[in-house]
Amino acid sequence: MVGNILIPLDGSQVAEQVLPHVKAIVECRSARVHLMSVAPVIDNAAAAVMLYPLYVYREQLADEDAERQRIENELNNYLHNIARDFEQMGAEVRCVIRFGSPADEILSYATQNKIELIAMCTHGRSGLARWAYGSVADRVLRTSSCPVLLVRAN
Repeated sequence: MVGNILIPLDGSQVAEQVLPHVKAIVECRSARVHLMSVAPVIDNAAAAVMLYPLYVYREQLADEDAERQRIENELNNYLHNIARDFEQMGAEVRCVIRFGSPADEILSYATQNKIELIAMCTHGRSGLARWAYGSVADRVLRTSSCPVLLVRAN
């Protein structure tokens, strides 16, 4: 029985491709679903927009706290919209927002909350893009202490 499932989402349609797979697991088993989004702390706004499409960074931030709150509110709304489907299936859902390195935050949360399965989609970056940006999925897969379900993006 899988009790705690962590689903990291970055706001992209690619990341959401893992959702039908997790819904199939939840239909068959009782599970607690943890929806997580990690807003990266990146100095280069252009790189942030390329990597994390949900987050629209402004070139000049007048107030970093206000911007952080805006991002947190957007992510909260995004995750709660996805949570509704799982709640209708009878799953207990927790929405989590963190700031920092996505892989580090995913792994830390998984350990702290006794996650039994991390389910995520690979973005399919390769070559130079993978070298430049790294692979969150690859790092999670290689260092997680619990099983990881990776779904290849279409």
